[in-house]
Amino acid sequence: TTIGRCAFHKCTGLTSVTFPEGLTSIGKYAFTRCSGLTSVTFPEGLTSIGGFAFLRCTGLDSVTVADSVRLGHRAFSDNTRVKKV
Repeated sequence: TTIGRCAFHKCTGLTSVTFPEGLTSIGKYAFTRCSGLTSVTFPEGLTSIGGFAFLRCTGLDSVTVADSVRLGHRAFSDNTRVKKV
């Protein structure tokens, strides 16, 4: 139900992630510096994304998150291509 802190930190070869139903939270720094990540699909039951979880994922250009999801401090910061959250 949870992806832990720094779980995929610096996995530069990771290009896309589709999270399964039942996932409720993504920990701090979980995907930080995954520069190859271009696509992320969040499940409906997600309730929180930790601080800096997607920091410097420079391949992302848009992210769709439900209004009910609590975003941690700078969850998607330093992503120069992201134009829309």
